[in-house]
Amino acid sequence: MKNVAECKELIDRLFCRDEAQFGGYTLVGDPEIVVPERLVRATLNRRTETHGHDAYQLTVFLQITGLAGELWEHTARNLLRVGALNHPALPQIAMGKFVPNEDIAFTLTRERGKPINIDHTVAWARRAPRRALEHFSKLLDALNELHSAGIIHRNLTAASLNTHVIDVWDPDRVEIVLSRFEMSTLMGNVIRTVGAGSSPDTVAEVRQFYTAPSGIQAERHLAFLAPELHSYLFDEHTSVRRDWVSTDVYGLAATAWEWFCGRIPDVLPEPYAEVRQAGAADRKDALARLQRAMVSHLATAKLPEALAHVLRRMMEPHPDSRWTAYTAAKHLDENWQQIQAHWAGPDEKTPRLVAFMPDESVQMLYEERQWIRRSPATPAGRDELQFFLERELEDAELVHSERGALGYATGPEDRLKEAQWVLIGQRAVWFCAVLYDPVPMTNTRKHFEQVLVIKYLRDKDITMELVTAKRRRRIESPLQLIPFRPGQDMSKVVEGRRSWADLQEEVRGHAGSDTLNEMYLRSLQFLLNYQRVVLQARSYPFRVVETAHQQGTVTIEFDEDADAERRHANPMLAAYALDERRRPRFGDFFTGLDGEREGKATLLNVVRRSSTREPYFGGSGVTAVFREYVDPQTIRVTVQGAGTIPRTGWIRHVDDGGSGPQLDRQERGLALLRAQPLLIESLRAPFSFDLGRGRWIDPHPKEGEVDFGPTTRKLIERMLGTHPLFALQGPPGSGKSTLTAAAVRRNLAVEQGARILVTSQSNHTLDGLARKLIQQQGPRTLILRETPTDREDEVRDELVRSHTLTHLTRSVQDASTKLLRARLARKSYEHPPYADAPYPRDLVELGARWWIDLPNLPPLEEARRELAEQWLKHITSNQLELSERIRSGASVVLATCSIAATINDGRWDPRDLFDWVIVEEAAKAWSTEVIVPLVLGVRWTLIGDHLQLGPHREEELEAFLDSLRGHRDPLVALEYEQKDDHLKALRLFQQIFADKTERDYQQMDSAVGRIEKQFRMDKTIAEPVSRAFYPRVPPREENGMPVSFLETERYKPHDLTAPRFLRGRSLVWVDTSGCEGFGDEPRWRNPGEVDLVDRIAQWMQPSSAPPDRLDDDGSLAVLTPYKAQLDLLGGRDSLRGREYTVHSFQGREADRVIVSLVRSTADPSGRIERNVGHVGRRELINVLMSRAKRLLVVVGDLQHFATYGGEHWATVTKVLRHYGTVVSADEVGQQR
Repeated sequence: MKNVAECKELIDRLFCRDEAQFGGYTLVGDPEIVVPERLVRATLNRRTETHGHDAYQLTVFLQITGLAGELWEHTARNLLRVGALNHPALPQIAMGKFVPNEDIAFTLTRERGKPINIDHTVAWARRAPRRALEHFSKLLDALNELHSAGIIHRNLTAASLNTHVIDVWDPDRVEIVLSRFEMSTLMGNVIRTVGAGSSPDTVAEVRQFYTAPSGIQAERHLAFLAPELHSYLFDEHTSVRRDWVSTDVYGLAATAWEWFCGRIPDVLPEPYAEVRQAGAADRKDALARLQRAMVSHLATAKLPEALAHVLRRMMEPHPDSRWTAYTAAKHLDENWQQIQAHWAGPDEKTPRLVAFMPDESVQMLYEERQWIRRSPATPAGRDELQFFLERELEDAELVHSERGALGYATGPEDRLKEAQWVLIGQRAVWFCAVLYDPVPMTNTRKHFEQVLVIKYLRDKDITMELVTAKRRRRIESPLQLIPFRPGQDMSKVVEGRRSWADLQEEVRGHAGSDTLNEMYLRSLQFLLNYQRVVLQARSYPFRVVETAHQQGTVTIEFDEDADAERRHANPMLAAYALDERRRPRFGDFFTGLDGEREGKATLLNVVRRSSTREPYFGGSGVTAVFREYVDPQTIRVTVQGAGTIPRTGWIRHVDDGGSGPQLDRQERGLALLRAQPLLIESLRAPFSFDLGRGRWIDPHPKEGEVDFGPTTRKLIERMLGTHPLFALQGPPGSGKSTLTAAAVRRNLAVEQGARILVTSQSNHTLDGLARKLIQQQGPRTLILRETPTDREDEVRDELVRSHTLTHLTRSVQDASTKLLRARLARKSYEHPPYADAPYPRDLVELGARWWIDLPNLPPLEEARRELAEQWLKHITSNQLELSERIRSGASVVLATCSIAATINDGRWDPRDLFDWVIVEEAAKAWSTEVIVPLVLGVRWTLIGDHLQLGPHREEELEAFLDSLRGHRDPLVALEYEQKDDHLKALRLFQQIFADKTERDYQQMDSAVGRIEKQFRMDKTIAEPVSRAFYPRVPPREENGMPVSFLETERYKPHDLTAPRFLRGRSLVWVDTSGCEGFGDEPRWRNPGEVDLVDRIAQWMQPSSAPPDRLDDDGSLAVLTPYKAQLDLLGGRDSLRGREYTVHSFQGREADRVIVSLVRSTADPSGRIERNVGHVGRRELINVLMSRAKRLLVVVGDLQHFATYGGEHWATVTKVLRHYGTVVSADEVGQQR
């Protein structure tokens, strides 16, 4: 491609046409040929991006084949990992592809801002040196991140920067971002191949890579290029060039030199003129003299000495002597206050104020952490606390936490949210709020912007997302710590003191130009807020009316005044509480709870009411027992154990105690998500690219692997090769967990050392997948099942329980001890296989289980023997350290979505993320749950089925949003206006598959895939499910019924000989229409169906397996959509333990399944819900009809469901009539 027209045609064909392979963009201007036939750059705009104004930089690499393609994949992975860090000085990769049929590769990066004007930047830096220093520090940190990921920029000069104005009213407030990435590994490979044997034309072409861009003089541009490039650029006979990461360091330092010293032509006119006037033979020497002069000038430039020293070491002439980006950043950080003080005005040297509350510090600093020796409640302890905090915050940095300490600390929600300003200390992070005083007799506050008051703290190692936040500011002068007690008059203290507002504005997160991402985050935040409102509504304020009505009984009534005050402060809670179906009246709510306990005591948490509007149940309280309903506003309770009921307080159900911590984990997950725009973009508008390039193709299964067919093997290949996100739809019985286990095994075989996190919403699904992984991987792969230590024994599967931390630690300790002792017992003169004194058989088998060939290992000698003895002592005495080693060394970690937040005790390090995060049951979970594990990795796979049950109680959320229409509070009404956005965010998995076609499921670089074969159901049972819920797109029909993409592996006939009507039939509908005694009853139950189901279950021969053996042949489950019917079924001896609701049985299966549909009363004028209730929903029908492996019996009114059940029941009944058997209930009752 030698001219602009050809390049333009290529870009148009691939990116801009309606049917373009990577379409959706428009070309801005003409493409730029950077290196002919090697590198082309262009600017694109996304056609569908109506909210933002970001440009996208397209970099196209030509003639990319063979090894170059592998280099591109390697670099693309590194850019994805760097992009996950969300560094403010680095661009975000939006897409990357290797296109073999075009012999090209490309990257598309979102470019923030526009190319920098170098002269304007120098003038700005001279005018605002402290801001320039801030940006120099960020760029240095960004360069360190690149180098840590193995990426070299290779062309870092002043022209490699973009600038973006944050505040149009203050043009000095900008963001500066590294730009002009040339996919360094590729370009470096091209450059290194140009040497002495290359043609003059080839050398000239590649040297164009380093030529000055438009708008800057060539001589000035050359001054930014490191000395090691000079020979490559100017010598007549070019040698093969070596790469140094420090070449980038020089370019950044030379750029910063101009910022702090001035324009090179103005500061050093004579040596600059020499370069300009030098001929080709002399230019190299003249440039070297100019660069030496730049370094020498630092001694007289009146810069802070520490800054001059950093620049000097970054501009060392030899690359091996030059500081790395890490070292330079470290020295800059260590001398930050000294450098900042050089430019500070008199007012800026006044210490900023931080208040601390001695009484609040007794527990967290003195008693728990013991960081101080005296109690702060004493004068001596207060002085010691002040001295401790002065040292702790000596070099503090300020960070903004948008949601305050919510998710990090415990306490009243309104207080947690206030603590938005975080001071990063030496040991801890300190959550602070702006100090305020309530104005008497009003709802207003008087804020003191000059004082931050410490409210909460967390240890640094478990808040790394705050410690490593890229938008942070070092506090330029020492802090003044002052003791403070609530109510203390601070008006005199703050006179003449500096406000924190300027620093707060610098670190506050600004809504970037990507409004779509911001809107998506807002919807996620609404979902989390909604869940908190639901939880808050389940807590009621009360006051005591009467004590000792009976022995120990206390009568309490609803405190409407306290509740009204809380609702007034929380419009969303007020809107939610309007409907008594959502928030029942006080007495009705607790009576309803008691009715659910089936004879068991209903336990309640009770706490005293404090000054906060929101209840806080984390302090001291008592446990009460519900005793009696008095009226809708009054109940009677007794105290369980010690304590008394307070005169006024808050009360809730004891089971709600676990919901708060779960929401806190989701809150923290959302905070981490805000710092990962690549993940936000992947979830909001999934994009992906194939980095497999055939590496994962394996036409033949390895020993011990499932022999998948070619279609499934191709799907595994796509699952492994697609980055950064892949979503897999698995219809019922399609073997999702088996396929996932195979993919994990293949991944670990190729990428040894990778760390994989596997999560699911439920323990049942997770343990099933864990068993398959453990069985397939073998002992060489360390697999850890994460669960709270005190709940490890609740893991029912014995094999999986052996991989919980305590059991695994004990197992490793036991095996290591026995095997090491056996080896240490061998004498040096013995030789394997020790035929004269063989190892005991059980010891050899133990070694084999850990892939240790004990008989063939030689005796331990000298240093190895000494090391083994030391390790043996250590492993037997320090079980805690062994557990930590297992945790950090596990290749596969399995945890529920919620427990994933506690992995590594909640510590999060952006440089130590999981290589792959897999989320099972992703369609069932709320998106705020799914986010918790996703933020722990850099590559993500979601697995589920959006055509089965979705997020729990999603219909209640939708109804609540509908109720907000026209709400008098405009902010509350806004939630209704954004209803569609909120529901899309909730149904995260479903939205990924919206509008997908057959072609999307087949493309190698598509973000979606689906399994097209099911293994659970007999083919006849599968017909209604597959045709009704899994049709081809676009639809096709066969005999008037939809054609499905879902195939069935084989027929699985059951072995029942009785009752007669089931012999040889796998799909039977027992039709109750027109039969006496099968009418439904409100709330909803059908005793006639219960009698019939009971008889059918008793008649089955051979008898069904025991209720707790669902995995056995002949297992039986009885399903119903209604709780009242469930209770009736559970009252029959033959059915007890076999009865399940639809929701409780998703993800499970049984050989035989009987379904009781209950509803039979028609309302011809009513909607589907009035005729069949919630069982008219597609996902419930799907689950009901897809749990049986060999026999499915449906008991219900066939005509009723076919006529009034909606389109899905109409299709199901039509297909069932064609492939299954319909038997009258009257006929069944007359035979066995």
